[in-house]
Amino acid sequence: MGEEKPVLRYTDNMWEDCKNGVWTVECGCWQEFENRIQEYKQYAYVWRGQSSVKPLLPTIYRGQKTPDDKKIEQHLNRFRNMPAVDALRQFLEDSRKNRLKAFTDALSEYRNMTSPGADPNGLKENSEKNFIDDIYWAIGQHHGLTTPLLDWTRDPYKALFFAFCEKKEKNDKRVVFGLAEKSRRLFDKRQHKRNIEFLADQGFVETLLGSSDSPSGVKERIGQMFGRINAQEGQFTRTLHNEDIEEQVKKVYVEFKRRRKKEIVFLIKILIPDGVREDFLEELEGMGITYKTMYPDLQGAALDCNLKFKP
Repeated sequence: MGEEKPVLRYTDNMWEDCKNGVWTVECGCWQEFENRIQEYKQYAYVWRGQSSVKPLLPTIYRGQKTPDDKKIEQHLNRFRNMPAVDALRQFLEDSRKNRLKAFTDALSEYRNMTSPGADPNGLKENSEKNFIDDIYWAIGQHHGLTTPLLDWTRDPYKALFFAFCEKKEKNDKRVVFGLAEKSRRLFDKRQHKRNIEFLADQGFVETLLGSSDSPSGVKERIGQMFGRINAQEGQFTRTLHNEDIEEQVKKVYVEFKRRRKKEIVFLIKILIPDGVREDFLEELEGMGITYKTMYPDLQGAALDCNLKFKP
């Protein structure tokens, strides 16, 4: 993710609303939100907007029953073998089989990101499979597939759009979360894995597409699949124990504080009243953040028209 920026630390003026690494703030109008975002700009956070205050859980774990690994694998294979995914599947199979330099470089970056300090030889087979699986999951996530990934964005205003774009019956709070990139330091020593695993943007696929030794016949079709991820500046997380990220941060924070002697804000939670929805959407449209730009395809055009339709 490049050079690390500093992270928010506890100060006296946030203390009452900051507990176990989670800082909760409220914004009642656009200017208050703007002021907060300007304050956070110097720090390294990724952002997620939700229409209500609900757990930070991927769609695949939101039901009453938690699916086992076998069912999740079957679900992914069903998606992988859909005709609409043929071009991507062939592209990834060819890249892996031919050991294209762009592929091996991207795989190495993925290993360093997900399993820091681990023996590369011991990880080789599993990490390659996980690398390819996560490409399918990311594409599916941005097209409505139920997945084990949670999507975020580098742009807090784009997160704000997703908090407000849908109408709802309940007049309760909307929420924008900011997750510190340093959350990767919440490490599980027993399992030698990160409690919160960051998957950087899918730039490695663009690297493959731009490589001169990549197959040319499928580049255009595959590039279109990543339109939404690119437009939304998509990032993804996966948690070690498939838990709500907010609860996981709180649970492991005490040990982090004891070990590192630091008090860090790992999760920002911005609560906004539902009643300001139209004002916020108008401000966002002035910034060029609309359904048309967030979903640069036919569905985005339809959703944008629906949003503006007043019967």
